[in-house]
Amino acid sequence: MQATFLVVLMAYLAANRARMSRLTRRETAVAASLTEPLHAFLLGKGSAVEVCAHLGVLGPDQALEQLTRLSALRVAAERQDALATALLKEQWVQRGLKGARSPRWWKRLAAVRLLAAVGQQSHRAVLRRLLLDRHPAVQLAAASCLGRVADSDLVSLVVETLPGRPIAVQHYLFSALKQCWQHTVPLVSRRLRADTPADRLEVWINLAEALATPAVLAPVLRLSTHPNGDVRLAVARALKHYFHPETPDVLYALLADEDWRVRAQAARALGVLKITEAVGPLGALLRDRAWWVRFRAALSLAQLGEPGRRMLREARVGGDRYASEMATMISGLSGGGVLELADA
Repeated sequence: MQATFLVVLMAYLAANRARMSRLTRRETAVAASLTEPLHAFLLGKGSAVEVCAHLGVLGPDQALEQLTRLSALRVAAERQDALATALLKEQWVQRGLKGARSPRWWKRLAAVRLLAAVGQQSHRAVLRRLLLDRHPAVQLAAASCLGRVADSDLVSLVVETLPGRPIAVQHYLFSALKQCWQHTVPLVSRRLRADTPADRLEVWINLAEALATPAVLAPVLRLSTHPNGDVRLAVARALKHYFHPETPDVLYALLADEDWRVRAQAARALGVLKITEAVGPLGALLRDRAWWVRFRAALSLAQLGEPGRRMLREARVGGDRYASEMATMISGLSGGGVLELADA
């Protein structure tokens, strides 16, 4: 009996492997058939209906994979909207969107991935629920839909809950919020106030740095004297993106901050902004007690062209040992090496 069972099991496995192989070859062939209409659609020649017809031949899972890849491409907004409108009429898409209410998280995740491609303003209530989903994978995927189904209420929900999320999740959400910056910028700007709790303010300043628009960086400038060191650190990092007449003076003041992290980031910002008048203050920082501050000051001097290089040469033969060693190390770097370290 055992021998008979083993023979039957082996026969079943062989038949199943052959069936899966046939399915794989079929799916590969069908997916390949999508290439021509997809390329035509991307070039503005084909129609969204043709793409939908080919996607409909695939199984729902494979169609979703192909649609996800398409969504990642830089498709013109009008073409993307036309495809979304056509797809919403497809039965497999309608069934997939119903998974947003499923008790199984992977079905809710599949629904979110569909929304990223076909979402409309009418899906705002569904997306709001998914943004608050109990499963983190669904939450993150839902945030990627903001570019298509964005309004101030949904963006405000994500912005308001940012400070309570893990750092890695925050940075992922920064990218999602940047896609709908028209809604995000005014919401963040209103939250950048000195009376905001420091832990929340720090996160929103980091978001302002990611957005990097003048409208959202202007209130950051006014927070440079905040009593919390982490907030001042976030301010110093963000100001490297803010080309404004008041920025150099604020950064000069931060060069004297009691927190060595703030001094280092202020030095870095002066180099990124290419403020050549900062050669003197940066040269003085080559004698700072913190190694990282001296390192950032030397890198910024190397970014400021000949005046900065001259300051490094003078420091190499000066009487301060630490300034001399740092200037010698940075002077030996190539231009590419300086840029690579400055961006680190």
